[in-house]
Amino acid sequence: MNNAYRDNEKPKVHYHFVPRYKEPLLLFNKKYIDKHFGYNFWKWDLSKFKSQKDPYTEEERRQIFEMMKKEFNIEV
Repeated sequence: MNNAYRDNEKPKVHYHFVPRYKEPLLLFNKKYIDKHFGYNFWKWDLSKFKSQKDPYTEEERRQIFEMMKKEFNIEV
């Protein structure tokens, strides 16, 4: 549950999609290597020294979101 309940709002369910890749992923001509594949994502994400840098720009993340919506047939 998120923190909305603290502001007297109705709680909402939300998801975090964290794709994991055993092999390098090539997307938008960029190679993404999941150096923590097989391990707990959140453990590494909380450490600024061990977390992975996001290789994608804001526009690329928007395009990925559009790809996800199309894949799951979602109207947002």
